[in-house]
Amino acid sequence: MEKEEMSIDVKTLWGRSGNRCAFCKIELTPIGSKSTLGEMAHIVAKSPKGPRGQSNLTSEQRDEYSNLILLCPTDHTLIDSNPEEWTVEKLKQIKAEHEHWVSSQLENGRIYINKIDNSTFMKVREEEWINFVGNYVWSIVSLTPLNISNDSIDPLNPDLLKSIHTLKLPQFYGYTSISDNINKFHTKPNEYGVINEELRHIEQYKFGHKIQVFRNAHCEFMICLEGVASSANTLPSRVLTYEDIALSFTTQINGLINIWTKHLELNDILLTTLITNVTNTNLYSGRKTWNGYEFGFPITSQVLKYNKNINRYETLESVQESVIKRFVNYFGLNIDRVFGEDGKFNQPSKLY
Repeated sequence: MEKEEMSIDVKTLWGRSGNRCAFCKIELTPIGSKSTLGEMAHIVAKSPKGPRGQSNLTSEQRDEYSNLILLCPTDHTLIDSNPEEWTVEKLKQIKAEHEHWVSSQLENGRIYINKIDNSTFMKVREEEWINFVGNYVWSIVSLTPLNISNDSIDPLNPDLLKSIHTLKLPQFYGYTSISDNINKFHTKPNEYGVINEELRHIEQYKFGHKIQVFRNAHCEFMICLEGVASSANTLPSRVLTYEDIALSFTTQINGLINIWTKHLELNDILLTTLITNVTNTNLYSGRKTWNGYEFGFPITSQVLKYNKNINRYETLESVQESVIKRFVNYFGLNIDRVFGEDGKFNQPSKLY
């Protein structure tokens, strides 16, 4: 097979053809099998009480790529049951050697990587999103396979439909009339796969949602935020509040990742997040200062967008953190940790 010339980093390679145990080099996703044998292990344990858990790394840093190593179940058990022998330094050395091995396999043409191309499909989806939302503020989250292939899944699979019908909707402050769960009676097949949408209250309350799962395994979750953007009567016009954005994104990301992990046999996937129609819109941090409310800075762009390739080893919280932090930054604010110890949202602030 002719080697394809393309640039790719080792981290990305790990999630695909480089998916081998760092110790024994056993293939962790055998060709012809849908089983995934690989386990993403922590070098410094996720918990301070775990193997090699005593470290100055924060909980977020413990889930980063630099602290993870791909292992088969046997070696995973071996190193965690003998932390005195398998030290942090030793595991980092083995990981570095494995990365070098993967790179050499790629350079010598022994690992072949299929060309990644979902750009054309995503361009069409983004154009349709913009046409659909009109002049309203919408929060949009989607998960897309890195390679698009028609009829990858059956969107009318009963188990998949059950997962769709258990999706939650964000409960924005002051709008208790919004149902907590989506209404399963709004689900129907369409030209793409299956859709659930509620648009009856868009004009009156400026709330609604649209959920789609495609036959090619792309899935998207859209929520109208215009109601909360226009309901801030005590604040300047065209203001979004940080907590509303954070609540919407965490709800959408949680719902789609649940569908991904249960029903989509993909190790890597593209996460796309947008907020539409935000020109001249500001963000209220939730803080009150001695001279009033604390805001970020008005947005000049029409659409805010953030893309991120994610892998099954990433935690739900780390994905949510990265998205919310980025959008907070877009509005000129900063936040170190999105979630507090109590699980509630920490508030962002300006850089001083």
